[in-house]
Amino acid sequence: MIERYFECENCGDVSLRGTNVQECAVCRGEPTKLPESNARQINAQLPKEDRPTVVCLCGSTRFGDAFRRANLEETLAGRIVLTIGCDMRSDDEIFGKMTAEEQAHTKDALDELHLRKIDLADEILVLNIGGYTGESTQREIAYARMHQKRIRWLEPT
Repeated sequence: MIERYFECENCGDVSLRGTNVQECAVCRGEPTKLPESNARQINAQLPKEDRPTVVCLCGSTRFGDAFRRANLEETLAGRIVLTIGCDMRSDDEIFGKMTAEEQAHTKDALDELHLRKIDLADEILVLNIGGYTGESTQREIAYARMHQKRIRWLEPT
């Protein structure tokens, strides 16, 4: 079977699938737990001096401005930045039409995807505005610690 990329007709997400379906797993309502990533092993094989540091931004999506600012500052500092792909609070044209159950399922899938971004990263930068870290962010911090990632904080802890 030849695998090919396609763009979901509903949400525009690009996925790799072995069939000709034109709808992503989230839009079809399928479970979207991602397979375990081997990105950490691949990254470990690259000599550190041959690539920039990869940082994953973690924090509450309510701090969208902080994500944009940190993305810019980290990029200008020469780092590769992995960040949130959407904001369920402000991307109402997408998420506002979902039922509460669909929103919960999508949030779980996005949280899982963010853990895979942490797998790819050398470190995380926690955007702890006013000392706030929500449940998802606390889970990401614990995951980063478990995988021996360097943890930086925007504000002193």
